[in-house]
Amino acid sequence: MNGAHVNNKGDTVVMSSLPEKPPPKYEEEKLKYPKSVFFIIGNEFCERFSYYGMRTILSLYLSQALRYSETTSTVIYHTFVMLCYFTPVLGGIMADSWLGKYKTILYVSIFYALGNIVLSVSSISILNIPHATLSLVGLFLIASGTGGIKPCVSSFGGDQFVLPQQESQLQRFFSVFYFSINAGSVLSCFLTPLLREEVKCFGQENCYPLAFGIPAALMCLSLVIFICGKPLYKIRKPNGNIAMDVAKCVSHALVRKVQTQKMEKKNHWLDYAAPKCSLKLIEDTKILMRIIFLFTPTIIFWALYDQQGSKWTFQANNMDGSINGWFTVQPDQMQTINPVLCLIFIPIFESAIYPFFHKIRLIRTPLQKLSWGGILAAVAFLISGFLELQIEKDKAIVPNVGEAQLRFYNTFNCPIHIELPDVHVNHTLAALDTTEFLHLTVSDKKILSIEAYIDKSCDNNSSSLYSGKVELRSKEISSYIFTSPLSLQILNITGSGEVQKSNQGFPKLKILYSQKESLEVQLKGPTNPTIHVNNYQSLVTEIKERGKYYVIVNGKNMNKSIELLPGGFYTYLITNKDQDGKLLTITRPNSVNLMWQLPQYFVITFAEIMFSITGLEFSFTQSPDSMKSVISSIWLLTDSFGNIIVLIVAGMKIFDSQAYEFFLFAGLMTIVMILFILIAMRYKYVEVKSEENETEDSRSKKWKKNVISPFCIKLCVYICT
Repeated sequence: MNGAHVNNKGDTVVMSSLPEKPPPKYEEEKLKYPKSVFFIIGNEFCERFSYYGMRTILSLYLSQALRYSETTSTVIYHTFVMLCYFTPVLGGIMADSWLGKYKTILYVSIFYALGNIVLSVSSISILNIPHATLSLVGLFLIASGTGGIKPCVSSFGGDQFVLPQQESQLQRFFSVFYFSINAGSVLSCFLTPLLREEVKCFGQENCYPLAFGIPAALMCLSLVIFICGKPLYKIRKPNGNIAMDVAKCVSHALVRKVQTQKMEKKNHWLDYAAPKCSLKLIEDTKILMRIIFLFTPTIIFWALYDQQGSKWTFQANNMDGSINGWFTVQPDQMQTINPVLCLIFIPIFESAIYPFFHKIRLIRTPLQKLSWGGILAAVAFLISGFLELQIEKDKAIVPNVGEAQLRFYNTFNCPIHIELPDVHVNHTLAALDTTEFLHLTVSDKKILSIEAYIDKSCDNNSSSLYSGKVELRSKEISSYIFTSPLSLQILNITGSGEVQKSNQGFPKLKILYSQKESLEVQLKGPTNPTIHVNNYQSLVTEIKERGKYYVIVNGKNMNKSIELLPGGFYTYLITNKDQDGKLLTITRPNSVNLMWQLPQYFVITFAEIMFSITGLEFSFTQSPDSMKSVISSIWLLTDSFGNIIVLIVAGMKIFDSQAYEFFLFAGLMTIVMILFILIAMRYKYVEVKSEENETEDSRSKKWKKNVISPFCIKLCVYICT
């Protein structure tokens, strides 16, 4: 096979501490750093700003604006990400076989920009258009666009270097390339949630059109920057239909192996493709097959990593984002932490951490970096699982199939004794309070007898005895209120949604009044909503800001303020419109601070640096010249399959508890990395061959000459050619 392999002393063993084979020595050449890569890095910065800015707010857009359920939003989100990492295979084949990397990036970017524009327009609620359908069309165009250019941009940047003379510069390029990805991600992940939350537009509370529009503008800018650098680029011609060549090589080898293996023995099954296929194609296909086999276990890593935008964001939505009361972090802004940490730690890993671990012989090869990165990802999900266990203590308890719940409110300033003989309940309901009975068995609908009486210790002139019926329904919460004279009024018998936390993490408030007459209740505080009460109750209202509120009933100010906290579900019980009511907590507010997500973000960032950057570099350096985009796309394809795993697990709903699902992924990651280490121990590295180089000065002079022409003329020429 072409290229030298590592020695047989264990150099490629992932956890090996044995000495490493010294790199081959080449004649030193002073080659200038290619200026063309700065256009590629600038293009990548803008494109990643566009992609991550859109993706950061996508899951909340699906659940809040398009009203999909949390499970459906997760499925759509990961289907989109899966497509983003599946289409690179098509982009890689197009680049290596037909169009070349430059034209592939150029043409596909146009679809990419169009998809961003469609998504932004579809989020304008005042337009009479099919918002959900157009949003999905926009997402499909974006997935096709970003997937089409993903395998080409990094390998196109690698093409600008002369190997092996500029190998160290190439390694730094991939770090700077990844740095630009995270720089764009940092800005967009911070900016787009602010635009979504703080700006009001088109009569909407949340300005999704602007939050999606800024990424669309950056994608158009990305295209312009890429075109401007054309005179400096080293553009390689495609190598023919490499995908078809590989398919013929594999099929011919399999057929001949079956036909002739008894007559002749070969060292490798692909050797049977000779002489119909060239030796170079056979050797390149062997490399391709080894890399595919090696990459297979890495699929699980992406199943974990991409849940930052879905499951971890929904986890953040059930936490308290307040920082000492003076600033509130939005749930989708937590995704900013990952790229910020990447920006900070990529230089630290390159300058300090990797050299230290290389010196102590713990991490010396790319496959060792990949292995430790996978292990750290498992640790990150263990941390998120334990955090979720704490968060679940604050979650609302809702009935499952075959269960019902029953809730009573007491508007008397006296305790009420309640008896439900059909379910063996005997309970005393405190004055001006509420109580609930959980997990009552019911197949579909059930009628229960109830007896109630006011405590004899109270001096109450109203009737002190009540006897009647209450209704239960499967998967629902039945709510009743005791009013004077002692009677029981139905509030709701299909009210399972009246204990659920807000999808946006806001406080929720319902007002009850002991009389049937109407009331107008105003809150004065961070926001000033007006709530109308009819027939004992109001509708459930989401309060857009946490904080203290003063209550005004029919124009009269109450003496006491109430405090509403994120994620809490509250009932404000009024028994006399001239007196203060009582605030009852139905569902506990979010008590776990959002900053407790930081440890898992730190660990997943360390995992990403060791895994993703190394994978990009490994894909480029170990692939044959004719297959660089294809193998880069295969590396990205593992991300697509990872999202398919998330879809399967989400669809199966194996666990009721999200924490156990996190533990499942951590366990899968650990098992898979053990398999990866065993495979990596047998992998033989391919040595990079020297290549000819068009001088940097000649391309620079060409660029200086060409930019004299008016930009608009050059733009047309580049698009056409």
